[in-house]
Amino acid sequence: MKGGGPVDSARTDREGRYQLRVAKRDSAAVYIVSVSYASIAYFTRPLHALGKATAGTAEPLAVYDTSSGSPPVQTAQRHIIVRRPEQDGSRHVLELLVLRNVGTLTRISPDTARPVWQGVLPRDAMELEVGESDVSSEAVYRRGDSIAVAAPVPPGDKQVVVSYVLPGASHRFDMTLDQPVARFNVLVEDTAAALEGGALDRMGSQSIEGTNFVRFARNDVASGAHVVVVFSRAAAGVASWWWLVVGIAASALAGGLVFAWRRTQPAPVSTLPADPDALAAQIAALDTAFEDRTDATPADRDAYQRRRAELKARLEEILQA
Repeated sequence: MKGGGPVDSARTDREGRYQLRVAKRDSAAVYIVSVSYASIAYFTRPLHALGKATAGTAEPLAVYDTSSGSPPVQTAQRHIIVRRPEQDGSRHVLELLVLRNVGTLTRISPDTARPVWQGVLPRDAMELEVGESDVSSEAVYRRGDSIAVAAPVPPGDKQVVVSYVLPGASHRFDMTLDQPVARFNVLVEDTAAALEGGALDRMGSQSIEGTNFVRFARNDVASGAHVVVVFSRAAAGVASWWWLVVGIAASALAGGLVFAWRRTQPAPVSTLPADPDALAAQIAALDTAFEDRTDATPADRDAYQRRRAELKARLEEILQA
């Protein structure tokens, strides 16, 4: 792809091999190979130009038949970052969802009334917005007190990033799970926040790029678990607006948010954390920080997209190890 448009196309041979050509190699460009089957598009991971090499090898592309009834899409991970309160007491929440299809068919939705996946939101959540995800933002929407996804989900994992707001009158994060979650992770920018009940474990406090968080997490959280985190009554501050850029989202979900992203250069991939929770948070924070920028230039957007692709590739590498 170049600027969102196709660069070349080709048919495969009998063994599924193909070759694509780029008229002018761009060492700064990111390329993606896609194929359409049964009206569903499938993509490779981002490919970077290989120095002086004239050829590179993409990962195999697999396509699948579809089903609107099975298999059920599971909730593999929910990584949640709760910011400190704004002046009105409201708290912005960023969430990274990892949906998993363990079957051999691409799960599709016949219509928005029957989504591929649906999961409950915290009590009182409002202003749901969809961030840059593995699926179209138009296919993610609010349905009652839940998040719904109507996009096709092929075998494997799909990441969905959403944000929402907890009103100032709500002094807690309160969610009763409507399905099992293999990995549930909550980071709160309030080290005095307290856990009620035993649905999660307190994992201690941690500092990310100078910002302190308390973390609650557990694997294999059962349906019906009541997750309640009570916030402290600390006063809101102007600094809360720069809730940064933590580095937590895609890795523990957590993907790495600190960034006063404005013109800082990203660290090389070799310095990325090996913790999937931290990586996840970084991805989520990166998306949020970029969305808040009103002065982004084309160069800024390119840097953002490259960095996001690097973080996502690193996270997938760790999760698949």
